[in-house]
Amino acid sequence: MRALFVSVVLSFAVTPPVVAQDWHEPARGSLERTQIMNALRPVIEWRLGAPVEFVVYELRSTGERAFASLAPQRPGGGTIDIREAPMVRYWGDDASYFEEVGGLDVIAFLIREGDQWAVIDHSIGATDVWFAAEPYCTVFPELLFDYCPLN
Repeated sequence: MRALFVSVVLSFAVTPPVVAQDWHEPARGSLERTQIMNALRPVIEWRLGAPVEFVVYELRSTGERAFASLAPQRPGGGTIDIREAPMVRYWGDDASYFEEVGGLDVIAFLIREGDQWAVIDHSIGATDVWFAAEPYCTVFPELLFDYCPLN
């Protein structure tokens, strides 16, 4: 019985719980931050029109996976006119929705493939914390430590 107890305790020691320190925020001007933003830009420009730059609310990276919470804008801080965005003009998204929710905030998940980052999921203008659920909490536990209820 004691051997079983010791093996259970040791199993927890071998696989430590995820903690908030398992990720870092890539520094401004760093190669990693630039690569993440460059991976995001064409995806968001496809929906909002080019050019786009980002105000970063939150950027978390493990070096292999990343989570980004951003505000897209035109270079120099210009406002994006949602009524002129491709997602409204060509694809039928409702401009009034984005005007009512008050923004075009972006949530995105990326993975690193070799020396490049790839966007695997994103949203624009979400009003809920859609990512604090499966599969995101399982795939990105280090990045969503404070969002996912089971961590």
